[in-house]
Amino acid sequence: MNRRGFLWAVGAAGLWLLLPASAAAEPIKEKQTREKIRTAIRGRRILRFRYQGLSREFEPHALGTVKGGRVALLGWQISGQSRSGPPPGWRTFVLSEISNLRLFKKTFVPRTTYRAERANLREIEIDVNSP
Repeated sequence: MNRRGFLWAVGAAGLWLLLPASAAAEPIKEKQTREKIRTAIRGRRILRFRYQGLSREFEPHALGTVKGGRVALLGWQISGQSRSGPPPGWRTFVLSEISNLRLFKKTFVPRTTYRAERANLREIEIDVNSP
């Protein structure tokens, strides 16, 4: 093997060693995010997070999937920033784009306008009306 072939093999091996660790980290992060959201929905607790670089404060009402099978969170944004119009209002957020998720002890009363059957979620995993 010449020097060029050797360097290519070393680089490829190094990349192979790095990829499984980084690829495994994403499902763990999403799993932790998902469990924190499930806890918030069950306990009707306020969440704060960043989405598309903007800070949001949120009353989580349902966790499910949207088009393409992506996991998403539906709820009422009570404060923070938004590109789709000023809060308050109903919003749906794709889980993979949520960062800096914080769960607060402060609770909320589910919105009377929430109806699971009218949610933009294709399948609902858990919502505020779940036992």
